Amino acid sequence: MDTILGLAVLTSPLFLIIAWLPISIWLARNLVKWIGFRNGAVSLVAGLLGFVLVFMLPFADEIAGQLYLNHLCSTEAGVKVYQTVELPAEYWDGRGRPRFIAPNGFVDMKLLPNRFEWRNVDEPYIDSVIKVKKSRWQFIDKESRVILGERISYMRYFGWLNRFSPAPNIGEGCRNLGGEFNRNELLRKEREQDQMFFLGVFKPATSTR
Repeated sequence: MDTILGLAVLTSPLFLIIAWLPISIWLARNLVKWIGFRNGAVSLVAGLLGFVLVFMLPFADEIAGQLYLNHLCSTEAGVKVYQTVELPAEYWDGRGRPRFIAPNGFVDMKLLPNRFEWRNVDEPYIDSVIKVKKSRWQFIDKESRVILGERISYMRYFGWLNRFSPAPNIGEGCRNLGGEFNRNELLRKEREQDQMFFLGVFKPATSTR
């Protein structure tokens, strides 16, 4: 939760936050007076809770957006294989390892038959108070037009307060979650995901062609 609140503050203009702070205190104090709590301790607790709720109200879309993005990235994003394709012996070495995986660990598309291609499809996933976009990188067999698999990711747009920022950002995606990344670690994870996907799509041919 601290990360979410911190992001809400960082992606919002500071002058609006400072201006909203005394207003939130005033509204919370008057709310307690209007309800008319008689116990001092209860009034204090109610006032603090009221202040937190009122102060966080402008960031509600920001907080809800990141919570939902976290959910989508952990449950629905990732690589999916729908159909396998057999490749003849020249695409595998003597140990059955793929020749189309380059020395850096990533798949070299030039070493695969040219009948395969990537196609990107972006579509709105939620377009209301919070806005989330779904990105689908589909791996297609151009001859059969069959989608062999796809990589799914999500991006959410920052809340309305971000529009008033002197340096507004568009949003963040699954790749950006978790704060600062170690670039080498990020590349390692992407390389492993790349290999897992292609080794799920392609298999050595079981018959001579």
